[in-house]
Amino acid sequence: KDVKSTQLLYVKPSTTVLSVNKDIIQKGSSFTLTCVVEGYPQPETPTLRRGSTSFTLSCSGVNIKTCTVGFSNIDYSYSGQYTCSTKNTINSQEKPSSATLQITVCKF
Repeated sequence: KDVKSTQLLYVKPSTTVLSVNKDIIQKGSSFTLTCVVEGYPQPETPTLRRGSTSFTLSCSGVNIKTCTVGFSNIDYSYSGQYTCSTKNTINSQEKPSSATLQITVCKF
C-alpha cells in the first residue's frame, strides 16, 4: 500500500522592523512608527502598544505586512516603550513575535 504524507512548511512570524522616522523627536513635532512583520501562514495584523495604550496601525501586504501609525503635535507623554506584536496560528497553536523600541521626546 502506498502511503503519502503531507508536510506543511510553517514559519513563525518575525517582527523584522520596528522603526521611527526621526533620530530626534521634539515636543510639538510629529513622527511615524513603522512595524514590519512576516510569516507563514499569514501573520495577524500586528498591534502596537505603549503600556496599556494601543494604537491603530494602517497596513499593507500579505505574508509580509508593513504597518504604520503617525503621531502629531506630540508632548512628553509620548515618551516610552512601544511594542509591536503579532502571531500566526496553525492547528490551534499560536506562535507570537514582538519587537520593542524606546521613544524619548526632547524639548530642544
